[in-house]
Amino acid sequence: MTNELSEIEGNEIKEFAREKLGSCRKSNDIIGTQIFSILSLHARVIYYPLGKEAPWGFTRISGSQNDVLLDKPFVAINSSIPVDCQVFAAAHELYHVWYEQKPDVLPSDLLNEQNQEVSEKRANRFAAEFLVDEQLLRQEIDIYKIKRYTIKSILQLASIFSVPYRTMVKRLFEVSLISSSEADSLLSETEDAIEKYKRRYSFPAISANERIAMDNLVELAVDAYEKGLISFEKLEYLLEMSKLTPEDLDIEKKESYSFPSDDELDSIMEE
Repeated sequence: MTNELSEIEGNEIKEFAREKLGSCRKSNDIIGTQIFSILSLHARVIYYPLGKEAPWGFTRISGSQNDVLLDKPFVAINSSIPVDCQVFAAAHELYHVWYEQKPDVLPSDLLNEQNQEVSEKRANRFAAEFLVDEQLLRQEIDIYKIKRYTIKSILQLASIFSVPYRTMVKRLFEVSLISSSEADSLLSETEDAIEKYKRRYSFPAISANERIAMDNLVELAVDAYEKGLISFEKLEYLLEMSKLTPEDLDIEKKESYSFPSDDELDSIMEE
């Protein structure tokens, strides 16, 4: 296994990641699924099941009509892929949001870096550095007394950091804990074999959640309905985009309000 990025590039990406971990106040914290909350601070995020073979996600930096009015880029994450892959995709896209400001599409073979553009390799390295900080990685290795880097121990570390198996293998190579030949051997395992090893060693399967979430659309729709700004039918339409119904949120249709008649008004005034 060869590290496609030069040592200078690798150190530069490491500093980027450390800087961002510091600004997010996460320098001593395993990120894991917190990455979704961090991403939502910097982008409008859509989660949608695009299919297992579809791209892992994409980023749209510019707006469709008026770029000046777009305060945040749009990021889509494919919820048909396992959650650990969604975690990696989110961190990858954060690199493009923070450092490149250009549209990006993540292929379904994102972790296979052969023939990838340098910008994608840099984004992958940033995601690995951000999600699996070297100091924290060595700390967990010490806590769990890991002496040999077997498929079992690597799956254990991958589970702790909520990243894909292949990401953890590459991370161990990047921090000089395994050799190039060891990395190549570990990476030669098929996805099917890795899933079987997870079952064999009783590691939790971080399967796809197929969730649908369109930024804060649901929250805004419910707030608008409760304030009387949209009808119940409009609420139903907006919630349907996220495969929800008002009943799912314990929201009942309000009684329609009708103004009193002239006779009723006269009666009220006489009282």
